[in-house]
Amino acid sequence: MNLDLDETQSLLRETVRGFLEDEVRFDRIRELEAEQGWDAGLWKSLCEQGWLGIAFDSALAGEGGSAVDLGLLVEDFARRAVMVPILEVAVAGRALQGSGALAEELLPGILAGDVVPVPAILEQTDRFDVIDAELEEDGTLTGEKIFVDYGQHATHHVVAARRAGETGLYLLDTSGQGVRTEPLLSIGRTPVCVAHYDAVPTRFVAGADGLADMIRLGRVLAAIQCVGSMQQSLDATVAYAGVREQFGKPIGSFQAVKHHLANMLIRVSSARLLCYDALSALDSGMADDVRIAAAKASASRAAPEVLMLGHQIHGGNGVIEENDLYFFTLRGKERSLAWGSVEECLDIMAAGVGEGLDFL
Repeated sequence: MNLDLDETQSLLRETVRGFLEDEVRFDRIRELEAEQGWDAGLWKSLCEQGWLGIAFDSALAGEGGSAVDLGLLVEDFARRAVMVPILEVAVAGRALQGSGALAEELLPGILAGDVVPVPAILEQTDRFDVIDAELEEDGTLTGEKIFVDYGQHATHHVVAARRAGETGLYLLDTSGQGVRTEPLLSIGRTPVCVAHYDAVPTRFVAGADGLADMIRLGRVLAAIQCVGSMQQSLDATVAYAGVREQFGKPIGSFQAVKHHLANMLIRVSSARLLCYDALSALDSGMADDVRIAAAKASASRAAPEVLMLGHQIHGGNGVIEENDLYFFTLRGKERSLAWGSVEECLDIMAAGVGEGLDFL
């Protein structure tokens, strides 16, 4: 694949980074963490900029961007540790855009920032391939979903459920009766909840293929979030090693520190390559579960190693929360577990070992 960004992608990255650096204060993020809230004002602003439209087809008033374009957007948001559901809304919205009348009804509100749908897939088994939630004959849902990111702030949940033995995706309105959310504390300090449903009306979104596509996209974008956190930690650590002196020299001049920084760079670069290869495969229709799992396994395994090396090089300055480094360590660790841990992804890869590969 061509790793060079085209002119439009370069402009997108430059514009997004500049906007976030100007608009997002880390002190504001600390306030939101304490409140278990989200940055609703920033969400409206980014929707007004039209960036969310990258995730959707131009026929539905979106920008018709590629999965790679979406990955660039998600990575830059991760590099600022912003408290907005960019991954969740993009994944849920892309599932909705194939639902005909439902898409025409909801997409304008999503692009305006007024409708905020998020995926609700996992249950007590904590497995993406085990869905026990069953719709009643009248189409209502009673049950619960766990680890619903931004679920307490969402206007809609796109839930994975079964009906007549068939697994699919269904939309429910969280403002109606029968929906209760129970906030959880997460490693990343971002909003997450358990969602309880009691005879909540649902609307059909997609079948089993739609659920599989949602998981693939969510998994690789979560890997991209790991990459964004790692890259920001690496940049901060390189800068610190250039100014922190010991024995009259910057610590970055010492061979041991150089080796650590080189190892961080290698892990970040290899994870990024696999992630954008997976996104490119999604754009070309060549993605499969093994390729997606390889990208997520690489990013999830690299994240704790890279982020801890960053703290090690920072020394005592790296263990205080006044240092912004902790944002990316906490987010990166949490994202390394979200949408499939290293072990889960390696299991998927192992299951595909016996299958033939067509490299052409």
